[in-house]
Amino acid sequence: MYQAVYFDAFNTLFGTRWAKESQARRLPLQQIIKMLIHDLDAGLQEAYGRARSETPIKASRPTRLFANVADWTGMANSGPLAVIRRNEDSAHRWFKVYADAITTLTTLRDGCRLGLITNAWPYLESLLQLLGLWPYFESVTISAQVGLKKPNPAIYELALRSLGMSAEQAIFVDDIPQNVLAAERVGLKGLWLVRSARHDVAPAFRHLQQITSLWEIVPIAQGWDPAIPMQPA
Repeated sequence: MYQAVYFDAFNTLFGTRWAKESQARRLPLQQIIKMLIHDLDAGLQEAYGRARSETPIKASRPTRLFANVADWTGMANSGPLAVIRRNEDSAHRWFKVYADAITTLTTLRDGCRLGLITNAWPYLESLLQLLGLWPYFESVTISAQVGLKKPNPAIYELALRSLGMSAEQAIFVDDIPQNVLAAERVGLKGLWLVRSARHDVAPAFRHLQQITSLWEIVPIAQGWDPAIPMQPA
């Protein structure tokens, strides 16, 4: 039985309402472009975090300049919240919490401590609050706040320390296989969330345990008999 479950946030617990095309159906070029944009954004988040979490001598001048620009433009602390009104109705019109998220989180927190490990900007905290997800988590590790990004092993280790957990006591769930693989190398139990079947899995990721719903985490985390069918309450 595991003592903690760490989640990614975007595309794992919630997503945008206009994202109708499943990842599994994207053409290879579309997937490559998506990952390049994701990696660029994650790199900027990490750089911002270094500038804001470390002493100036450790953050380069260009990094500190970028962080100042990100603050001045609102990119770091407002993001899409600057476009939509900061209230729950507006947030739910733009973003959707996946149907299996709340049921899974509610069930898991009876026996596990819950945390987030996510590549994101600081405004994610406000967005999680508007979407009703914030109260479920004891630990929230955001790349732009700590100056580390997935798949750097250090961000997983930092999150584990925040709950006083060893890697062997914890599960990590993400929709990006590189991040799941990195968590496994640290020692966590990795679960790759694939909501639609994929047939183009790279050899490096074929050993990863895939789940198609967050609810599948519950029997794994709580050690229930897999032979007994389970349905969310």
